[in-house]
Amino acid sequence: MARRSRYAGGLDAARGASYEVKGNPLPYVIPPVAAVVNLILAGVLSRLWGAYADPTVWQAAWRAGLILACSVAIVWCTWQVGRARQLPLRAASLLMSMAACGGLFVLTFTRWTFDAVMTYLLIMITASIMLAVTKLLHGKGDDARSSPFGELGERVKELQDIGKTGRPKVVDGRVVTHTEMVHGADFGSLATKEVRTAIASANDVPVGGVRMIRDRNTPRTGRVEISPVDMLEHPPAWPGLSAPGGSIAEPLRIAVYQTGSVVPLILPGDPSVDRNAMGVLILLGASGSGKTALQLELAAEARSRVDAEVVYIDGRKGLQLPKAFRDAMHVMIHDQAEGERYLDGLIPDVAKRAAQIGGHGHDQWTAGCTKCPKYKVVIVDEASKFIESEDTMVELAESVRSAGIGLLLGQQRATGDRLPTSVRSTVGGVICMGVKDIGEAARVLSEETIEAGADPSWKNRKPGALYAELPGTDPDDWSLPGRTYKIDRDEVVAELVAYLASIGEAPAGTGIAVTAAAAVKESVASVKESVASATAEPVRDRDDDDDPDRDNDPDLVPPPVDPDCPPDEDPHAPITVPNRTRVPLDLEPENGRQYTPAEIRAMIRKAIVTAYGNGRRDVRPVNFSPIVGLVGDKGLKPPTLTKILGEFCQGPAPLLRKNDHGIYEILPPDDDEPGAALARAA
Repeated sequence: MARRSRYAGGLDAARGASYEVKGNPLPYVIPPVAAVVNLILAGVLSRLWGAYADPTVWQAAWRAGLILACSVAIVWCTWQVGRARQLPLRAASLLMSMAACGGLFVLTFTRWTFDAVMTYLLIMITASIMLAVTKLLHGKGDDARSSPFGELGERVKELQDIGKTGRPKVVDGRVVTHTEMVHGADFGSLATKEVRTAIASANDVPVGGVRMIRDRNTPRTGRVEISPVDMLEHPPAWPGLSAPGGSIAEPLRIAVYQTGSVVPLILPGDPSVDRNAMGVLILLGASGSGKTALQLELAAEARSRVDAEVVYIDGRKGLQLPKAFRDAMHVMIHDQAEGERYLDGLIPDVAKRAAQIGGHGHDQWTAGCTKCPKYKVVIVDEASKFIESEDTMVELAESVRSAGIGLLLGQQRATGDRLPTSVRSTVGGVICMGVKDIGEAARVLSEETIEAGADPSWKNRKPGALYAELPGTDPDDWSLPGRTYKIDRDEVVAELVAYLASIGEAPAGTGIAVTAAAAVKESVASVKESVASATAEPVRDRDDDDDPDRDNDPDLVPPPVDPDCPPDEDPHAPITVPNRTRVPLDLEPENGRQYTPAEIRAMIRKAIVTAYGNGRRDVRPVNFSPIVGLVGDKGLKPPTLTKILGEFCQGPAPLLRKNDHGIYEILPPDDDEPGAALARAA
């Protein structure tokens, strides 16, 4: 209902100016009507209970006490309900209640006089005018504040009284409270940027630290989460490869949520848990947002899995990646034309893989199945160069999901010309890093994620920060910000190459050798006191040395080797690591003993000294794999080994020096005979 008031005066009257007050007129009518009704009620009570009824002392006492108790209840209720209102409106309402209750009490138990009635009416008229003026001056005919921020603050405060909030709990550094709206209200009405800003301002927290997560079962309830501080201001350090030698079906560790938990990236599907395969993964982020570092980390993680094949395509900046990393990939493409040819060739490859997978009764790629082909991870950086061939990308996006292929498309923009709708509608997961604005993010993130508070419009100011919508993750976590690890490219590449060398797949050109492994074995033997020191070379047929094609003879069968009596190893000869499965990460100490960090450092120092005495002048992390077998993987993980070797590079008299290729050079003292100080250090 609308009520129109015309204020005639001067020029405004000549113009016919008008002022429209929108709102319900009842709030303006009720106060004066209530004052008159209260006066009539006081007259009736004075005749039946009060001054004109001549009550006894006890009757007057309990009647007065009853009216007084009712009056106190009315005043208290007015004060409490008015908490969400501004001070003038609250004061006018309180004055109205106090005047009504006070007038009722006085006029009931005293005889009426002209002055008493006029005083009561004057106070009530004043309170009624105060209420009307307070409402009218807002300009909307209601009790909302004039500024938009004040209005939002009022709505947030009203939620505490009209709705229902649970007891706040601290969960993973966040304050979480269950919120229940009144019947008929929608929790989604609070899930707006303005409301989140008001809550953040009221609690002095970052705007991005406020999330509104609706209940998927009812629109009336949800929860509000407030993160007091930005826990991702400083990215966490990279902890190393998550599961080298494991399966690609295990989660790839690429980032962490604000809560500290890992953001799991699982590429294959699993029908047992109703999880679909990833298929196509969109990685959106502006230049400098950290996409390349995430792709490098993801490629290293996937390359360290035994049942995965990694293809890396970058038609713009591929040659800027470390050479050892490029050599470690199964396929590395840095030419645009070659990349387009490879993607075109994936279409018939999908059909072949599907026939191979379906040929033994599987409807999708299955981990642990020896008849399935290796899972293929194809990373396409700057994918906008290749998405121009829309037909190819659409066909791949629709078919790779069940054929054991995961396709990652790295993009800087998500406009229609760079990411067609037909491709966007088939994606299985999204990682959104810093972008220009919220509208850019809304092209790939779901509406629920945006409403809950996801806003990656920080561009490149927070490299590595992201939001992830991935299969196998809780949809409530999609609006939870995350951040990639702070990685050192050389460290990631060195650890990957070291692992590949340990399984006999060291990339060509990296210069990885494991000749110092014999020296490490000798050190382990001295600790275990159970390995003989024989150095005799195995007997060979010298006549075979004259045949240049003896290694290429397909009918030549190597002589059998007794597993219980292997030939002795020459500590001065290079050792070729066999192509075997890596020892599981849960390796236990061989003798069941738990070694202290000091004992482990002593073993590594002795191995370095022994290697130097045998003519070695450099060592690598992979050379110390026998020590891992002795002390257990928990006692000497790759990050711990790298840390210990780094400690030997420090101090006034360092034992090692790390070069640019991740190799540790053994340093002899300048003022002593070669090896003398190293022998004393042992």
